[in-house]
Formats: sequence, C-alpha cells, structure tokens
Amino acid sequence: MTAGVVVILVAGTTGAIRSDSSRETAVSQQVGGDAERAIPAMIRNGCGGCHEIPSVPGAHGSVGPSLRGVAERAYIGGQGGRTSSDAMIRWISRARDVDPKTAMPNTNLSPQEARDITAYLYART
Repeated sequence: MTAGVVVILVAGTTGAIRSDSSRETAVSQQVGGDAERAIPAMIRNGCGGCHEIPSVPGAHGSVGPSLRGVAERAYIGGQGGRTSSDAMIRWISRARDVDPKTAMPNTNLSPQEARDITAYLYART
C-alpha cells in the first residue's frame, strides 16, 4: 500500500467517525440520553439475555427480537406508528403498560436509563 492510499483511507475513516459522532450527538440531544451510559445499564438489567444488541458484550439473546436497526422499524413493541423516541423510552421501561400481552417485562428502568438506552439504540444500531 502506498503512502497516498493510506492517507486517503485514514481521511475517509476520520470522516466516518465524525459523521457517527455527529449523529450520536444529535440523537443524544433529541432523546436526552447518553449512549455511553447505555451499555452498562443494558448489561446490569440483563437486556442481552433476550435480545441481540450490536456491540454489547454478551448480548446474544434470541428470545426477543434483535435490536439491530430498531430505530428504523415501523413498529415498536407491536405498536404501529409509534416509532418516536418517546414511544421507545416508554416501551423500554414499561412495555406491559403499553401491551399487557407482551413477553417483554416492565423493566422499571429509571427515566434516565431508558433515555440512555434509547440514545444508544437510535445512534449505534
């Protein structure tokens, strides 16, 4: 590989990192959450026991759906047209209040933990 090709690859990677960082910042501001705090919260609350969650250690569950690309789905917890971050926050913390027949438990996460996890799912999956 020539030095010119290496410089181009590094420059392209830096742009992708900035783009991802900008997206995460925008999502965090909109949701009021911090994606960095989400991983420990998801591990502590056992989310990966049921869900596959990209980049979360041990999150390879198959009972619930994979959370890869969840922000782009038309439904959250079977609720069509409710793909807002507020709907996601409510679903994450109080799923059975939204749908009493769901297998997803009420996690009773703090409002901040639910916002942090929503920020992670919207920005990084």
